Amino acid sequence: MLVFDGVFDRFPDLKFGAIELGAGWLPSLMQFMDSAALAFHREERIQKLSAKPSEILKRQFFATPYPHENVGWIIANGCEDIALFSSDYPHVEGGRNPLKRFNESLDGVSATARRKFFRDNFIAMMGKGLAEDLRDIPGQVAA
Repeated sequence: MLVFDGVFDRFPDLKFGAIELGAGWLPSLMQFMDSAALAFHREERIQKLSAKPSEILKRQFFATPYPHENVGWIIANGCEDIALFSSDYPHVEGGRNPLKRFNESLDGVSATARRKFFRDNFIAMMGKGLAEDLRDIPGQVAA
């Protein structure tokens, strides 16, 4: 409802992170939301949206995949600006070697997409909540 009720549009600096829920479901969610917006395009709330629901998510929503998920596939299916690294290591759900598993699933992914996953998407999500010296992405304006 953050998208369809226009919350993200009314609060463009608002960022939302779905942490410890995985991210393999994101490409389907984005497709379903775009499909719903198309099917119900005459509905007033849909007409007021600033962009397609998937584009709004890419702008303001973030999620952390589990180490066992294929992050390369998630990124390739529209989530380059959404997926961000996290780990519960050494807890069971964090895996035995999360960096190894994430890196293996990122084979063939561009250096830019890797940097977004491991670093830049977190900075984008945190915005002004992140210390100034940690916001060093050229051209990135903190929310």
